[in-house]
Amino acid sequence: MISRFLLSIIAIIVFYIGLSVAFYFDLINTFIVVGVLFLIFTAAMIALIRYRHEKSKANKISLVVVLVGLLFSYDSLLVQYEHLTFRALVHLEPVEAADNSGINLMGVGISYVKFIDDEEWLVKNYGKSDQTLVHLDKMNNKIRYHSRNMAILQLLGIRNDEVSEMAGNVSEYLDYETTGIERFLESGNNSGDSAGLGLALTGLIEQNKLQNDLEFGVTGALDGHGEVSAIGMVTEKLMIAEEKEYPFMIVPSENADVAEKAKESQNLAIEIFAVSHIDEAVELINRLNEEHAE
Repeated sequence: MISRFLLSIIAIIVFYIGLSVAFYFDLINTFIVVGVLFLIFTAAMIALIRYRHEKSKANKISLVVVLVGLLFSYDSLLVQYEHLTFRALVHLEPVEAADNSGINLMGVGISYVKFIDDEEWLVKNYGKSDQTLVHLDKMNNKIRYHSRNMAILQLLGIRNDEVSEMAGNVSEYLDYETTGIERFLESGNNSGDSAGLGLALTGLIEQNKLQNDLEFGVTGALDGHGEVSAIGMVTEKLMIAEEKEYPFMIVPSENADVAEKAKESQNLAIEIFAVSHIDEAVELINRLNEEHAE
């Protein structure tokens, strides 16, 4: 027969899962989650004080206090994200990590808006600033939840930040540190891992293993073996490349459908090429350079 103590633990866990699901789907906000956990923690502490002289009960209640305290501490970190109302995607200037390489790393900046709920006002005032607004996303609890979890994993060292991981993959593929990586990291255009392919191509140019006289917009994540994988915000990066009048854009094969649909819907003139490995990008660059040299 299940003891009353074990049933209490199970009930707390089930209740917490329900609370988290309600938060994740925007049925409740952070303050309700944290407030409810604080009340449970306070009740458990009162019970612990009341039964502190009864060793058996006190030990069991102490476990409840520890469990609820950990859950409370974990979800309290969500409070710092609660006041964020919008996620703004802004135009970042493409970075040419090596002078005259023709490899332009495409990026979209992400900034968070605090407290302001008027989307129309935000769009109008972004237009008056020195930043060009690409897209505005209404913040939701799903974004807050995943942002909190990623921050904790990075803090614990379980997951590297994407920029460091990207730089490591490029160095592994090239088998050396490039000045292009350092220049890119210093540029401030360094969120995410989408510069991996472009940095590796830049490194090959620095090593004189690749020659290029054309202008390319390049985006794509890269692993240490040269495999190219999907990235986000392809449409926005294409629009920036179009604005810069680059004739060519290299994207991951996994993003090819999205890129072609964006080209059609936005009536873009840029020519899109999709690759799944850096070798395909090298072959493409060599071929296009030969064609334009004729």
